Amino acid sequence: MNRKIIYILMIAVGLFVTSCDDFLDERPQSVASAANFYKSDSDIENAVNACYATLQMSQLYRDFMITMTETRSDNVEDQNPGGNAGRDYNIDKFAAGADNAAITSMWQYSYNAIMRCNAVLDNIGVCTNASLKQRYEGEARFLRGLMYFNLVRFYGAVPIVRTQISVSQAIASSRDEVNSVYGFIEEDFKAASALLPKQYPDSEKGRATSGAALGMLAKVYLTQARWSDCVTIIERLLSAEYSGVYKLLPDVADVFKSDNKLNEELMFVVHYSKSIVGEGHGFNQYFGNASFLDVNLRNGYEADDARKGLLEPVVIDKTTTPFVKFYDTFDPTTKNVGYDQAILRYADVLLMYAEALNEIRFDASSSSKALEYLNMVRDRSGATMYLSTDFASQDAFRSAVLLERRLEFPLEMHRWFDLIRTNTAEEAMAKVGMNITKDDYLYPIPKSEMELCPNFYQNPGYSDK
Repeated sequence: MNRKIIYILMIAVGLFVTSCDDFLDERPQSVASAANFYKSDSDIENAVNACYATLQMSQLYRDFMITMTETRSDNVEDQNPGGNAGRDYNIDKFAAGADNAAITSMWQYSYNAIMRCNAVLDNIGVCTNASLKQRYEGEARFLRGLMYFNLVRFYGAVPIVRTQISVSQAIASSRDEVNSVYGFIEEDFKAASALLPKQYPDSEKGRATSGAALGMLAKVYLTQARWSDCVTIIERLLSAEYSGVYKLLPDVADVFKSDNKLNEELMFVVHYSKSIVGEGHGFNQYFGNASFLDVNLRNGYEADDARKGLLEPVVIDKTTTPFVKFYDTFDPTTKNVGYDQAILRYADVLLMYAEALNEIRFDASSSSKALEYLNMVRDRSGATMYLSTDFASQDAFRSAVLLERRLEFPLEMHRWFDLIRTNTAEEAMAKVGMNITKDDYLYPIPKSEMELCPNFYQNPGYSDK
């Protein structure tokens, strides 16, 4: 059987299911059909764990999400045209085509994760424990919504796959309109927010929560410039309903320390363990060499800004100098680090709130709520707080929020998405010598998918061949 057909079979039917000791373990133990595998609550739990496991893979959050968001942006410059056959370098230089391995893998593994989620949802009826059934459905819908949110921002219109499908159905699929994809994402995050608990016992921490679902829903609204909807969702997170669940840690460095995992600021993470083989991170090239970072980013911090130090390399392995922000501990046995990769932080929610409030109505007064929440994040870092007199216009405040997001979340996979949703990518990339157009806001549909699916069309600016 053709290798591509074998792969699409695995994705389309969604049968790749792992069994594990806990939800961190991604090692496959069996490949089974839905007819003989899903029989109990524990079978569904294993299938949910397999959904989480996909996020840990190099093709998604371990490596390629960093390449496709940070390397693409003005934060990182890849200086190695020969590395990985130019895979990352070409993404950085806006020269990547539809056969780029990272672009292809991001599509394929995102849909693999979606099909794992669909396998859970299609077979959730075998659960006998009503509480677990509700939670497992919420987790699957949260993770599926997350995958589609990435896909629509990377590729634009993409196929919506609600259930497990056959090979022939996969090949016959078409790209759904962007608005439809966003509607589907909203459905999943809304459902997840109603189904999931606010918190878990320590043994289960790291799973998706109702607050994380609401935070992601707010980001979906922000991305679509639905400011009022964004504010409504965030005000729920700020209300008494979530009192005591989330907070800014007093020291920003503590957010990323491996011995301070799953803290109140980390709303959702990709969970890793450096002590389990295959469950930790290796050293990402961009985090180990300050020369990869844009000089304007490094020089953008005030001298007393605590975030500045997080980008200073420290030696934790005699052959490597990674950044302390992520790599503060190292396991000499596994040769891995175990930081949890933040997908959503409470600081992000606060800055989204400031941004959305300003977009609804510019407030130049000293009692401005938008200014208050912008300063909450800035004050924690030790940087000089903004005054209302610092902003002569709504656009000036808008620029300040975007800058604060850059300083708060470097290497956290937000920058490229922030640039394209604020329509500032062309201006930002021109400052680092890259002349781009709106066509560069999206990646190409992978060549392998174009060859398999005759109904697909290529994104503007890229060759169909």
